Amino acid sequence: MSMNLVFLGLATTASPLFLLVSVLMLAQSQRLREATALAIGWFLSIGFCAATVLLVGSALPQEGGHPNGHLMAALDLLLGAGLALLALRFRRRFQRDPTAAVPKWLDRVGNMSVIVACGLGMFLPPTVLSFAAGNEIVQQHVSVRAEWIFVIVYAAIGSILQFAPLAVVAAQPKRSTQRLLIAQRWLEAHWQQVLMLLFAVISLYLMGKGAYSLSR
Repeated sequence: MSMNLVFLGLATTASPLFLLVSVLMLAQSQRLREATALAIGWFLSIGFCAATVLLVGSALPQEGGHPNGHLMAALDLLLGAGLALLALRFRRRFQRDPTAAVPKWLDRVGNMSVIVACGLGMFLPPTVLSFAAGNEIVQQHVSVRAEWIFVIVYAAIGSILQFAPLAVVAAQPKRSTQRLLIAQRWLEAHWQQVLMLLFAVISLYLMGKGAYSLSR
């Protein structure tokens, strides 16, 4: 199991916008079914994105039975550049209005159905990170069976914090309200900074990884 893949999984699960949606949904009405559907949508989405790169990688020119290493390294550079642009976008937005409110559509999370919540969960993931995870799996040069196992493992790691609020509410429904409200206030105040830092760090990581692979 690659530590790079674990790192990408942890970076994926740290998405503050999804956590804010989940916390809002649970803090307002403790709607466990809808919040569970949201997390399941997230899990399916990041797994699908990683698997897509596996399928694309199998169609690329082969070297010794494996995808061309330079092509996969170039993909790392491309994904890193995409994340750098996103980081700059959030930085400019934050500089323009450090106290900007959360997106208005978040006001409707308390009224979502299970199906809509699952769809939203599929929409929210940072897909660039999932593509990078799929690319990392391709570069492991393991069997097809092991690749699909790694996809599931990545999706599981990448969903840890998405399912954590559900566990808190299910274990301590009465005490969880205050904790969720504290988390909600913090996320509302800092979600832009967290996303900016997350994208910047992963961007540097991917571009460094890609440049190193190209130099070999």
